[in-house]
Amino acid sequence: MRKKFKKQLKIALKKIDIFAGKLLPILMLIFVINLCFPHVSMAKGTEPIPQLPLEAGRLEFLSEGEIISKSSFPEVELREPQYTYKIWLTAYNSRQAQTDATPCITASGFDLCEHNQEDIIATNFLNLPFGAKVRFPELYGDKIFIVQDRMNARYWLTADIWLKDYAQAKSFGRKWTSMEILPFVR
Repeated sequence: MRKKFKKQLKIALKKIDIFAGKLLPILMLIFVINLCFPHVSMAKGTEPIPQLPLEAGRLEFLSEGEIISKSSFPEVELREPQYTYKIWLTAYNSRQAQTDATPCITASGFDLCEHNQEDIIATNFLNLPFGAKVRFPELYGDKIFIVQDRMNARYWLTADIWLKDYAQAKSFGRKWTSMEILPFVR
């Protein structure tokens, strides 16, 4: 009986060795994949990050024939930034290869091609709401940019400036710069 038990034990250990030899590489592969592609999870009961409605920050255009004199515009003082961060700054165009099937329309519904001004940015940084105003003083001085678009989720410390010209955007490259977030005025 003892010999039979020893023989069965050897067979079982041999099967375990064969199984472990095949299982170990599979477990290692699963571990490496989980490290390379982390999973996003949210705790139950957490409050969503507040966002302004999509209409916030939209520009109102004058109807045809309506004229405004220069004196009717209010004087606006240059505001101090609320926060300053260092981020990566890149550039993009209204091309399907860089956006989606509607390259002129931003995530907020804003029409870049109709507006045709190089003062719009896309970012996911801090979940800045649409209409938030920012500056890049090291590159553009006091020029104000408006958040109207979103980027792919993998770009978390980046802002993307919309430029008209493809060659200009391509030559812009990727720059590490300061971004000043201006106080939100209602």
